[in-house]
Amino acid sequence: MKIREKLAAAGTTVLLTAAALASTTGVAAADQTGAVSAKAAGNSAVAAGCYGIGGGKYNCNVWKTAPTYFAGNVRAGTLYAGTNYFYCQAKGSTVHMDGYSNDWWAKTDDDSGNRNVWVNVVYLSGGGNYEPVPGLPWC
Repeated sequence: MKIREKLAAAGTTVLLTAAALASTTGVAAADQTGAVSAKAAGNSAVAAGCYGIGGGKYNCNVWKTAPTYFAGNVRAGTLYAGTNYFYCQAKGSTVHMDGYSNDWWAKTDDDSGNRNVWVNVVYLSGGGNYEPVPGLPWC
């Protein structure tokens, strides 16, 4: 029996946002306009772009563990792959990695304890080469 059927049998109602559904099930979800977006990552689909979580933060999928930097291109620490929050994005120097290239950078707090550091968006799901990540505002 599927989880949804078990919950229905128990009289339980569960409401998931499109972004939460995508992040918990790996299934692409429709946004408010009904458009469905996904980026293939191995055998699963990951919701492309970012979504607001309140407090000026936006959750984005980091598909590969990434180095973080302070302003001035000074190495700061590490941001591990998975769902991470970001504040905004801005243009900067170009990074080339695994066949992708991008000159947009996203501001976040990293997993090394550094605040207000930058990660090149080449490590985030969504967007294309030399494009900002959808759903994350500009700084």
